[in-house]
Amino acid sequence: MPANKIIDVKSIKTIMKGGRRFSVEYATKTDAWNRIHLAEAVKTGFVKAVENAEVSANATKAVLAEKEHPSMSDSKDHFTTAFQDANGNHIATRHLYPVT
Repeated sequence: MPANKIIDVKSIKTIMKGGRRFSVEYATKTDAWNRIHLAEAVKTGFVKAVENAEVSANATKAVLAEKEHPSMSDSKDHFTTAFQDANGNHIATRHLYPVT
């Protein structure tokens, strides 16, 4: 699960993924912070990363937890992404990489 629990999200776009509807969202509130705005370029980049990522069969949502950044555990720029099922239950947290 992400280091910060996601409390609220905002939709970016619904895409078709593996023949099913898949919601792409971003966190607006966690137990540690609030996000009041996300740049359109970040949204677009995240949608492209999700479109190119492999996702679990039971995942119906990809939630951007942290915008593009490197980290000590992964020096490549990545989006920290929480995958959820249709009921909002956490499935996995993964790094998705920007499409170049």
